[in-house]
Amino acid sequence: MTASADHALLLLADLGEASARAHTEATLVPAVSAALSRHLPLLRLDLRRGAAAPGAPEVRRGAGGETIAVFALRDAEGAVGCATMALGGGAALDVSPALLEATGRLLAVALRQVQVLGRVAAIARRAQGEKRTLKEELDRVALPREVVAVGPAMRAIFQQMVPLVARQDTTVLVRGETGTGKEVIARRIHALSRRAERPFLAVNCGALPEGLVESALFGHERGAFTGAAARHLGLFERASGGTLLLDEVGELPRAAQAKLLRVLQEGQIERVGGEGAVRVSVRVIAATHRPLEDMVASGAFREDLYYRLQVFPIIVPPLRERPEDLEPLTRVIVEKVAASFGRTPPRVSAESMARLRAHGWPGNVRELENVIERSMVMSTGDELILSAPLSAAPGATGRVMTYREAAQRCIEDALRAAGGKIYGEDGAAAVLGLKPTTLQSKMRKLGIRKDGEKG
Repeated sequence: MTASADHALLLLADLGEASARAHTEATLVPAVSAALSRHLPLLRLDLRRGAAAPGAPEVRRGAGGETIAVFALRDAEGAVGCATMALGGGAALDVSPALLEATGRLLAVALRQVQVLGRVAAIARRAQGEKRTLKEELDRVALPREVVAVGPAMRAIFQQMVPLVARQDTTVLVRGETGTGKEVIARRIHALSRRAERPFLAVNCGALPEGLVESALFGHERGAFTGAAARHLGLFERASGGTLLLDEVGELPRAAQAKLLRVLQEGQIERVGGEGAVRVSVRVIAATHRPLEDMVASGAFREDLYYRLQVFPIIVPPLRERPEDLEPLTRVIVEKVAASFGRTPPRVSAESMARLRAHGWPGNVRELENVIERSMVMSTGDELILSAPLSAAPGATGRVMTYREAAQRCIEDALRAAGGKIYGEDGAAAVLGLKPTTLQSKMRKLGIRKDGEKG
């Protein structure tokens, strides 16, 4: 057939619009085929990039009686490939060569376009991948300000172990003395994981009432027990999609240990009073300061649960074994406490730091936080005045401090913080919330002189 000029122009316009909407070769062929089909009895279209094509369009009769048109795909930059178009429905052999050449040029431009778009998309994907890799590396190296890891032990935990295990949903067991920062490690694992946008919940298993442990962890149905007026979702369901920290996991009773093992193995919980299992997707991080091996040997802790939790253990050293972290930790805590008090952070003198280094810190970072907060209450100037003496381990003295000793220490700390002053807004009496005369009376009874020393 011979296409009229108007018909050819409409075909080319429709073809150009379809080509412009295609962004990949996979979408280009269906788009231009649909456009051609609206103007020609198209049976099939084959576009081959880089294939050789005749110099001029060729039109011949196919074995099945269809009209086969073969023409080059060529643009201003040269040959792009070859197109083969099969037409049916009584199409004549005299398809216009001019129309085929124009169609070839238009399709060549479209192929060049999707090729460029493909390269741009590949570059964008590579850039996104590099961005993710760089972010992971920055997250691994650049720790949040509240995370202090100066010494080699803590650097190994936060810059190597935590980023490594955060990528997987592996169960982690964080072990260390009370107050070493086990929850900080758990939160860092969650923050670097694919679950970072989902909930992070923490529960102290030792603080759960014995009769409500299973309800707190796994939930209960209405009427499961007296007082269960409605369905309650436990921590596992509320943390679904995210991370659940089971702190002091060694305190769980045996019945709850069995149910915890089922969750870890099968990803299912059963509410108290429920009749069926509920699937949950929770990353479990357990923490303990207890010697679980001894508890397994005594039968207080299930051996199978112990091995299930011990997939990826992280052992946090006590503060006394990482002295490099003491000074930066002190600075961070001083700034945090000062911000909560709404005041400028006081200076920590070399003498105060020497006293902090000399202490054994049986309560670890939590004890350091308490010492600094107590000292900040007593320090009204621009220098941190440490309470004296620093706290000792529970039971270390073998007796409980008497009221007289506690009162003496409190007044001595207040006098030291006030520079020996009793009167005035920054005097020891104001710090203690006492009248100056009342404070002086107590000092006489306790034998404390104005300079803070006992008489």
